[in-house]
Amino acid sequence: MRTSVPLVATVLCIIASLAAPIAHAGSADDDFRQGLTAFNTGDYPTALRLWRPLAEHDDPRSEAGLGFMYHRGLGVAVDDGEAAMWLQRAAEQGQAEGQLMLGILFYYGRGVPQSFVRAYAWCELAESDGNADATLCRDAALESMQSEADREAAFRLVVELRERYGSHR
Repeated sequence: MRTSVPLVATVLCIIASLAAPIAHAGSADDDFRQGLTAFNTGDYPTALRLWRPLAEHDDPRSEAGLGFMYHRGLGVAVDDGEAAMWLQRAAEQGQAEGQLMLGILFYYGRGVPQSFVRAYAWCELAESDGNADATLCRDAALESMQSEADREAAFRLVVELRERYGSHR
């Protein structure tokens, strides 16, 4: 890896951004917010208890939250494979922080095979879905690619992912 960019540092503010924007209030929304409050105060078992059922019912904010918890070992054992699974679910629904974190996992090869092509694609989607921090990941992945063929594959993958999962902005 030619680039030593502190990508993991960008995840520190990710969980705080998971709460916005909220479309409408309801019990799932209340549970997510209670989980976020628990997470932010270090009560990870409560966050896990509140977010897991939401994540299992395809709530992308909760999926990203669980992915982050598994990646960092917050209230659970560190398990980047489990983190990648939850983050991919969130990423496929256009959750920009999930896309960024998934891109970071691909960049470092944590829980997934290392792939600068996939890192680039997910971070590019994260940026276009509103995460300004994703630029660092995207640019580091592009810089780390060894060939023009890899760069072309990355650009094609972005188009493929946008077609498959749609634009979320």
